[in-house]
Amino acid sequence: MKKKVDLLGFGIAPVDFFVSMDKHPSAGLKIDGVPGSALVAGGGPVPTACCTFAKFGRCASLIAPLGDDRWGKFALEELDSFGVEHPHCIIRKNCRTALAFAWIEIKTGDRTIVLDMDKKLFIRPGDIKTNLLPIPKLIHLDGRHVDACIKLAKWGQSVGAKIMLDVGSVRNRVDDLFPHIDFLICADQFAYHHWKTKSLKKAVREFKRLGIPEVIVTSGIKGSFGIDAEGVTNFQKAYKVPVVDVTGAGDVYHGSHLFGIFKGWDIARRMKFAAAAAALKCKKPGARMGIPSYRKAVSFMNSHGKFYA
Repeated sequence: MKKKVDLLGFGIAPVDFFVSMDKHPSAGLKIDGVPGSALVAGGGPVPTACCTFAKFGRCASLIAPLGDDRWGKFALEELDSFGVEHPHCIIRKNCRTALAFAWIEIKTGDRTIVLDMDKKLFIRPGDIKTNLLPIPKLIHLDGRHVDACIKLAKWGQSVGAKIMLDVGSVRNRVDDLFPHIDFLICADQFAYHHWKTKSLKKAVREFKRLGIPEVIVTSGIKGSFGIDAEGVTNFQKAYKVPVVDVTGAGDVYHGSHLFGIFKGWDIARRMKFAAAAAALKCKKPGARMGIPSYRKAVSFMNSHGKFYA
C-alpha cells in the first residue's frame, strides 16, 4: 500500500540571507546594517507553507530542487527541524542550492529580495516521478515550473487530492495551471497586474469566472478578500502587530489556510486563522522563526482585537 500524506508541496527552496537596516539605501551608497540582525535560514514559499502545516501537527512532504552543496544540506536539516518529509527532493549534482538575499527595513518591516538560482535547478515534467510519490490529500504549488506543476496537479486530482496554487508576483505565465487547481491564493501584486485593476473584489471575481472554484487575493495590511466554491464571499482585516519582518507572511498564510482546508473549516474561519498566524510571524525575523504553534495562533485569533483599517 502506498504511503499517504496530508500535504505534498512542490516549489523552490532557497536558503535566505537576511540583514536589517534603518532605511533602504539609494543606489551606489554604502550603509551599516542593524548590529546583530544578520540571519541565515531556510526559505521558499512552498517549503515555508509546509513547515507551517507541519508545525500545526499534520504530515507534510516536500518536492524541491536543491544542489549537492552545504546549503542543500542546510535546507534539508531545517526541514527536519519542522518535521517536513523530503525523500522526493531533487538533488542536482555539481550545482549550488538557490540563495535569496533579503534587505529588511527595520522601521516598516518592508523587504527587498534578490534570488540567485542556477538554471540546473529548473524542474521539468520528467523529473516528477508520480509512481514514487505518496498519496496526498492536498497539493501546494508555487507555479515556478509550470509544466511540472501541471503534471503534478493532474496526477493529484486523479488520486483525489485538492490543489492550491500560490502566486506572489509576476514572473512567468501560470494561466495554463488554472484549469487544474481548486484553490488560488495570490498576492495583490499579481492579481492587479493580471486584471489591470486595483480592486480586490474585481480581481477575485475575474479569477472565479475562469472556473477556479475558490479564490483569495491577499493585500498585506489592507487585508484579504475571497470567494469559495459556493459563492460565499469574505473580507478579512489584517491583524495589527509590531512588525519586525514581513518575509514569509504570505507563505505562513498559505500553510495555515491549507490546515483549515484539511480541518474542513469554512472560508471565513480559514481566512481569519491564516491572517492571525501570518501576523504572528511578522513579529520575528526570517520566514520561519515566527511561525506560531496552533494553540498560539488560535488564542491570538480569538483574543487580539487590533486590526489595520
